[in-house]
Amino acid sequence: MKNAVVAIASAILVTCAPAFAQSSAPLPSADPQVVEATKKMLETMRVRETMATAFQQVEQRMPAQMAQSVAAAVKNNPKLDEKQKAEALKKFQQDAPKMQARLHAVFADPTLINDMVNEMVPVYAETYTLDEIRQLTAFYASPLGQKMLAKMPQLMGRSMEIGNRVMAPRMEKFMAESMQDVTGK
Repeated sequence: MKNAVVAIASAILVTCAPAFAQSSAPLPSADPQVVEATKKMLETMRVRETMATAFQQVEQRMPAQMAQSVAAAVKNNPKLDEKQKAEALKKFQQDAPKMQARLHAVFADPTLINDMVNEMVPVYAETYTLDEIRQLTAFYASPLGQKMLAKMPQLMGRSMEIGNRVMAPRMEKFMAESMQDVTGK
């Protein structure tokens, strides 16, 4: 079952890596005007709605990705015989609803989006000048900017599908090779 946990963690990492990426150095304090302009820009960008949609998409895809990753990890585990593999998969199936409920609790946490936005504000405020933030806000308020924002959830969903399709075989190969390195088989 340890391999199942590794597989689940790998699936979460692959799926959510951009959302969980962190800077190693704390950002210095930003100009309060830039911070306020950034908050307005993020509102114009409908960042909260976009995040909510992205989190829903991730949450919807995770059960299948977890099942696929666990099945691959169990199947490629040379330490398990066929009976043990069947038992491990059965155990995962039994535990899957609890895992999904815990995953849902993470994404349904009402503070999640606020915390993410609060962390994003200084990043934008330190990256762009006040004038640049105002220009970006004007763009996102424009018809083209609004179209881009409206299409963003679709683009994100399709991009995630592409990322999963491209990454899944590589992750399976990586996990199989890692198991061989560990077991010598």
